[in-house]
Amino acid sequence: MQILAEFAMKSRGRAVGAVAGFGIAGLFLPPVSIVSSALVALVGLRLGLTQALIVLAIASGLLGAALWGASPGTPGPAVLLAGVIQWLPVALLAELLRRTVSWRITLKAGALVAGAGVLLMHALVPDAEAFWVRAGMELLAPLVETGEAAAREELEAVLADLAPYLAGLLAGIVLLSVTLAMLIARYWQAALYNPGAFGAEFRALQLGPGVSAAAVVLLAVGQLVPSPLAMELAFILGVLFFLQGIALMHALTHGQGMSVFWLVGMYVLMALALPQMFLLLASIGVIDAWADIRRRMGIGRERDAGDDPPES
Repeated sequence: MQILAEFAMKSRGRAVGAVAGFGIAGLFLPPVSIVSSALVALVGLRLGLTQALIVLAIASGLLGAALWGASPGTPGPAVLLAGVIQWLPVALLAELLRRTVSWRITLKAGALVAGAGVLLMHALVPDAEAFWVRAGMELLAPLVETGEAAAREELEAVLADLAPYLAGLLAGIVLLSVTLAMLIARYWQAALYNPGAFGAEFRALQLGPGVSAAAVVLLAVGQLVPSPLAMELAFILGVLFFLQGIALMHALTHGQGMSVFWLVGMYVLMALALPQMFLLLASIGVIDAWADIRRRMGIGRERDAGDDPPES
């Protein structure tokens, strides 16, 4: 993958071609689209926001042209999805990370935007639950065999149960994919221009007790009231602490000289049981925000630019 990053950074034309190419591939295999986002972020981290916007604008045009050639009259939604929902947030967050050199600030900003999107969705769509049920049926109903009325009713019931939480779930998934693209881009940047810097930077991720308290309060409100909106916002913050939990596991493995197979086992479990591992690692991240486990175990942690200043 480092070869791909090196290729893309040779010239703007190569960067545009790589972003558009992986963007098109991502329409057929969605996880591949993260690579195109990572390339946009890499351009932004290395060359600045203006260059990243130029690359994503041209790549969006190429993507639209390719789709129009394959199916005339249909490029609009795909270009909007790629350029606005996928590439633009990555470019903006890459610029923020480039200026602040702080994952804490960058992730908080990403969560703030995701949360604002959920609130805007609820404000603009009076009956959001009915909207998600209709959208889900339009998308998934064709997969149900014709004549299977019971299956369609079961699908509609499942969507009705999930509908109150879908806006937050989708916002959290988008935030996670954008952050993953940022992490890949930061790794590439370090590999090409500052070897070894990414590992120390990621292992130092610490969001702090303030965000942790907000997540706990939202979760408590969501469970006790109950409030689907509070649960949606709690899930978005949960994504951040899921990442902090992963960073802590890397820090412990590195700091204690443990075998890398501990990390391999963690990622295998994530692949096999992601919901359970998400809850476990997010909970560990919330605890670490208060307990600072690295410090208690004598593992050095480089200060993040967004950390509070040390006490005198």
